[in-house]
Parts: sequence; structure tokens; C-alpha cells
Amino acid sequence: MTNLWYEITASVPPAETEAVADVMRGVAPGGVTIEEPIDILGPEMGFSVRAGEPNLVRAWLPASELGAILVSNLREAMQHWPQVELTAKPIYEEDWAVNWREFFGVVETGGRLIVVPTWIEHQPAPGQLVIHLDPGRAFGTGHHETTRLCLAALERHVTAGASVLDVGTGSGILSIGAKLLGASQVDAIDIDPTAAEVAAENARANAVDVNIGSGTLEPGTLTRTYDIVVANISAAANTALAPVFAEAAHTGAVLILSGLLEENVGDVATGLAPWFDRTNLLVDREWALVEFRRKPR
Repeated sequence: MTNLWYEITASVPPAETEAVADVMRGVAPGGVTIEEPIDILGPEMGFSVRAGEPNLVRAWLPASELGAILVSNLREAMQHWPQVELTAKPIYEEDWAVNWREFFGVVETGGRLIVVPTWIEHQPAPGQLVIHLDPGRAFGTGHHETTRLCLAALERHVTAGASVLDVGTGSGILSIGAKLLGASQVDAIDIDPTAAEVAAENARANAVDVNIGSGTLEPGTLTRTYDIVVANISAAANTALAPVFAEAAHTGAVLILSGLLEENVGDVATGLAPWFDRTNLLVDREWALVEFRRKPR
């Protein structure tokens, strides 16, 4: 039997995107995606972003009595942002997982890594490392600025034999990229079981070995430390996980954080200051990536 869901779409000014997405994540077990207005130039040419237009934040809720209540709660919450337009429509799970494919093409990150959807045939240039990806309902296609920033950061820092922890793995794109770049140990986790399943499928499709689990990370739960910790999640989540990041990173390890707006960088850095020194800041449009070094333990 095909499952029926409510697809909730919020048309959001770029500056309000992260705040609206956080609210929607709080009620949406089906996941949240952030879509920028893009023009597809063709399977071999990628895309271009249309500046100045609103982003689309999508969430999915079960088409049930509880789901209807949650939709009503979201409409009420969106009154805080008068410019946000919220719509809800029923959608079958099979349509949700397939129809969006027409909007995605090959993504070149500017370095060695290239993201190729599994349904597109593409011949990479010599030296390129191909991430074959079918994100399904999980975040991480390579089109969003934060994902591209994270992939570029991994290219800078991953060396042969490195150990990597990917927090909020989504589609598994960063974990797969780390393995292709030479990491020997990659562990990944996502709070959404569906995302963890998608990430595991993508890892198998790329013939890489990634340890993937679902759940939350709490202080005291990790049994090892890592050379690199990467998290492409919200500013609030990055700040809340600061003690976990501190436990995960050994002295001198690199912490790569994105999923946050440039205006939130200061607050995140302050929350991490007891354990980490900020070493680098990169910005793509309004989105930021921050790099840190673990202080002596």
C-alpha cells in the first residue's frame, strides 16, 4: 500500500531560510529540504542559481489526523514571517521519491570531487573523483552552497588514512567524498532513520565502506576520536553539539561546520571556544563554512 503524505512548501526569503527550516524540522519526521531557485543548463553542464528569488523549504508529514494538526501548527508559526508563503498538498511516497529527479544535474565542486546522479551517464575528466548519488528524501545533493563548501573543505583536509566523523550525514555525500579522498575510517550518523538508509544505499552504490547509524549523539557515547569531524547541520544544532564535537576531535583535529548563515558564525564560534580555535571562514552567498582546530585535550 502506498503511503500518503502532506508535502509542505514554504516560499522563504534567503535571509529567513534557516530559521524557517528549523521550525519545520521540529515537526517533520519525513525530513526537510532547502531548494534554491536554479536553472538547469543540461545533464553535462550543471546549473546556475537565480539570485534574489526566494528559496523553497519543503517538509513532509503523514496524511493523518496528527499530520493535519501539525500543518495547522506550522501555519500559525509562519505568521512570525509575513513574507513566507506556506502551501500543503497530498503526495504519494512513490512520487515524492522519484519526480524531483528532473531538477538535478551533474555538480562540479571546483576540485577533484564531482557529484553525478545515478540516473545520468557522465564521463568524468581525468583525475576527477565521482560521487554517484541518489539522495531520495535525504538532504545533500551537491547543489546547495553548504554541501559544496563542505566537499571543498574535505578536499583540503582529508589525507590518506584519515579518520572522519560525519554528523547529520543526510544522503551520505560527505562520507562518500571523504572515502574517495583516501580516508580509511569514516563513521556517519543521522537523526533521521530514512536518511541513514539512503546514505547506506549510496555508500554501497559507490563501493565504499562507511559505518552509518541513526540516532543522536550525546556526551560520553563516543568510543574513539577522529582526525576530522564534519557537520552540515543548522547553527543551533552545531552549537548544541559542541561538547560532543569536543569529545570526538583529538588534539589538533579539524572541525568543519556548515549549514549556518554568515550572521550565525559568531554565536557558533563562541559556543565552541572552550575547546576549539577558529581557523578559517568561507562564505558562499549568505551561507558560511567555519573551520576549527581542537585545542589540547
